[in-house]
Amino acid sequence: MLIVLAALSGCGRPASDAPIVVLVLVDTLRRDSLACYGGEHPTPAMDALAARGTRFEQAISSSGWTLPAAASILTGVSPSVHQARGKRTRLTPISPDVETVAERLDAAGVRTLAFTNAAFVNPLLGLTRGFEHESHRHAYNQDIRRAGETFGAALAELERDDGRPTFCLVHLFDAHLDYDPPGEFAARYTEGLADPRRPLAFPDCSRVPPGEQEPGVSVEHVRRVRAAYEAEVAYVDHELGRFLAALEERGDLARTTVILTADHGEEFWEHGAFEHGHSLYDELVRVPLVIAPPPGAQAAARVVPVQVRTLDLAPTLCELFGVAPGERHEGASLLAVADGRDSEPRSALAEGTLYGSDKFALRTARHKVILDRHPQAARPVELYDWTVDPLERDDLAAREPELARSLANELEARLSALEVLARELRPGEVQDLSPARLEEYLEQLESLGYGGGD
Repeated sequence: MLIVLAALSGCGRPASDAPIVVLVLVDTLRRDSLACYGGEHPTPAMDALAARGTRFEQAISSSGWTLPAAASILTGVSPSVHQARGKRTRLTPISPDVETVAERLDAAGVRTLAFTNAAFVNPLLGLTRGFEHESHRHAYNQDIRRAGETFGAALAELERDDGRPTFCLVHLFDAHLDYDPPGEFAARYTEGLADPRRPLAFPDCSRVPPGEQEPGVSVEHVRRVRAAYEAEVAYVDHELGRFLAALEERGDLARTTVILTADHGEEFWEHGAFEHGHSLYDELVRVPLVIAPPPGAQAAARVVPVQVRTLDLAPTLCELFGVAPGERHEGASLLAVADGRDSEPRSALAEGTLYGSDKFALRTARHKVILDRHPQAARPVELYDWTVDPLERDDLAAREPELARSLANELEARLSALEVLARELRPGEVQDLSPARLEEYLEQLESLGYGGGD
């Protein structure tokens, strides 16, 4: 599929021939907020990537919140193995014994750049290990570095081309709470809504703590909150378009493969709660995934209907650079899937919650089973046939108990096998990333070389 990037990176090539792969990881990006995935509003830059590349219809994240999901993307292993997880602000970094894809590419001579934002994607949690250049803005839901500034920093560093192949991670936090889109985008999507306040913080959206069921939410309220979120997505799309246009203007787009995806989505009360980190329903774990080669490198857009995982991205990156995959990689490269050589659905595990009881899910080619390990769970096992019930409204567990039990047992067996692997690995030191300790974290980051807010 696409091109064989390794062929472009031979010794003695001029700098302009060295391949670039940019992974755009948009925090909290719902797949149905993109027009190419059926969204109501235009997302021209993202849609253009899909139009010249491959769009994966059934891409499943490893979790419904940032840290474990992003860590799986960057390590190619499940949360049970990399062990980056936690509750609320007490978080465990990636195990020091688990190699990141950036470390692997760096060892192979690839230039590695990262531009990350917010508390859950930062050097203290191991997600940026292996990047020789890392620009991080440590913030919570407020005072974030917007997409335009983040893309600008990436463009400036990409221009310092030294002739090596380049892997560039761009992590964007705009679509996450608080919803605070720049003026013209807010105006575009809040027109006609009652009380179009901004920014919208969590208390403006939900009257109950994160993860709790919230009855009686009006259609108008859902519409207003979703409109503010969609305005953030529109702004991200606009800045992505400017980034791609800048690459094209200076002649770099012709050697750049862009991968667009999300760590997780966002719930707007589809299952009774708001935001993310509390469940493993598809509005959170079924994410957008587009791989777009340089313009002209692929004859036509492709849509892949078979199920894949975002943890397949680490071995995909390795193949794009001609590097052998890591020994621990659970996934496999998506390039054979994208060009039709591999059409086998890949069963997907999703693990963990930031709020409430621990939940685990197994999504097969047809069904999804969700386990709630709380001893007093109202529904310890849920079962859905997502092929006919994509919104996961019809729980089949009581009507098909044998199937539910079989899939639950398979899920437990797979989790047990992962836990056996994890016993050989050292856990990272727990970090309490409470906003009250912000100054302490900034000092720690400065000691690691991330001064001046970056």
